[in-house]
Amino acid sequence: MGAAQTLLSRLLTCKRGNFAISTAILAPVLLASAGLAVDYVNLASAKSELQNSVDAAVLAVSRKDVTANDRSAVFGSILSAQLASNGFITLLDQDVDQTVGANFIRTDARATASVPLMFMGKLMPNKVSAVASTTFSTRSIEIAIALDNTGSMGSGGISALKQASHALVDALGGINTAQQSLKVGLVPFVTSVNVKGEGFSNTWIDEGGKSLYNGWTFLNHGQRTSRKASGHSNGQIGGGDYPHHLNLFAWSGTTWKGCVEARPVPYNTDLTPPDSANPDTLFVPYFAPDEPGNRISQGGNSSTSFNNSWLNDGVSGDHETVQRSVTKYKTQSPVIANHNDANGPLTLGPNRACPTPIVPLTSDISKVRTGIDAMQYWNGSGTNIAEGLAWGWRVLSPEAPYTQAAPYDPDAASKILVIMTDGTNVSFGSSGTINKSDYGSYGFLSDGRINSATTQSNAEAYLNTSTANMCVDIKKLGIEVYTVIYKTTASSVVKLFSNCASRKENFFMAKDVVSLKQAFAAIGQSVAGVRISN
Repeated sequence: MGAAQTLLSRLLTCKRGNFAISTAILAPVLLASAGLAVDYVNLASAKSELQNSVDAAVLAVSRKDVTANDRSAVFGSILSAQLASNGFITLLDQDVDQTVGANFIRTDARATASVPLMFMGKLMPNKVSAVASTTFSTRSIEIAIALDNTGSMGSGGISALKQASHALVDALGGINTAQQSLKVGLVPFVTSVNVKGEGFSNTWIDEGGKSLYNGWTFLNHGQRTSRKASGHSNGQIGGGDYPHHLNLFAWSGTTWKGCVEARPVPYNTDLTPPDSANPDTLFVPYFAPDEPGNRISQGGNSSTSFNNSWLNDGVSGDHETVQRSVTKYKTQSPVIANHNDANGPLTLGPNRACPTPIVPLTSDISKVRTGIDAMQYWNGSGTNIAEGLAWGWRVLSPEAPYTQAAPYDPDAASKILVIMTDGTNVSFGSSGTINKSDYGSYGFLSDGRINSATTQSNAEAYLNTSTANMCVDIKKLGIEVYTVIYKTTASSVVKLFSNCASRKENFFMAKDVVSLKQAFAAIGQSVAGVRISN
């Protein structure tokens, strides 16, 4: 308004005859115009501030499990507090109402305030109004969070992931009310997942070596052919001496930590419940064999050499013979140093690179936070995104092994799956050995369990296809999928995760700690599902 005032002053003081007469005539009009502009700006500013205040107040009460009278009082209190810093706005009246539908709650609010006008008080209204509405679903929310805990995350990455995961949980904090329930599950993954947490049952597990690949690494080609032809008979190596994985744990005096291997096709990527009548649907305890060479004191992390020699060989012969021998498990004490140690990222022994346990769906969010805090990165083995995705899906399924989820009914529960990785599907390590890789959920790469692939590129291609196919199947069930990649721009995983997400805005690329936290917080806010309109 400075320029307008200067111009007006010049007009009023001008000494030129005709111009002075004109100015005298126009002065009232100019003054009125200037006053109108000032008052208009004040009204617009007041309306904007009132609208922002109503928005904030209605959001604050939209989830409150309170009576109508209490809701009105809380709304009025918040609204007054929001406007308290502006002495030019006087709140005249406000109202808030809530409508409860079959599976939604809508909250409508309005407010009116007066604004003093400096010039045109008698010529224009001095009141402003604002309305706002929020709507959120009252369907129960079930969310599974599958998180990459592989060695490439490192201490900095895993710390960032913990912060981001807590940010997601924080954003979900307002959901768990009498009107809407929230359950959260956590799935840390490397190339395998750990099922030996809350709710674990031995009925999920192949305890007798009847599933096809239980003990597979210890069989030669002829024995594998015979096992397939005989309906998975254990007769290849004499009945009770068959090297199924729980036998190997018992013989070696070690304890199974809880990781499981991928099931045979097609059960590796589906929801078929474990059933002893069909042993291939059971989950095989993960057992990383002792590799050739005398035992070492700490696990290795070489891309080309053996990394997991935790017993002396005990027999002579080529590497295949040494690795298949079970005598050493029965006659030697294993290396004690961290072979079953949850504190070191370089583990040595049968539980190599086995992460912390799955937290099944729970409404006790403190259990999820404890699981997040327990996560660490695990070197060796590689990354199997398909396994992480499969177990995130299983956590959301109402059938075994986890039964905490509601049935697939969109009117009863909204199901959400979040998956995050910092890399590609990779079978890491030992590429220059007979094994072609470290041991993972599909055994060694040389075992041919990944669609008969024995090269990293072929294995990655198969696992990418498996992941993509599961994404399609998951979304067909109405599960909302969010995907996050961290510090990678690898084209294969960018394509895989962008296509897997349920919608474009559900895919996040995080380049650093800040953007990872922002991505997870945004997911939590999206899941919380409050929508405001005005």
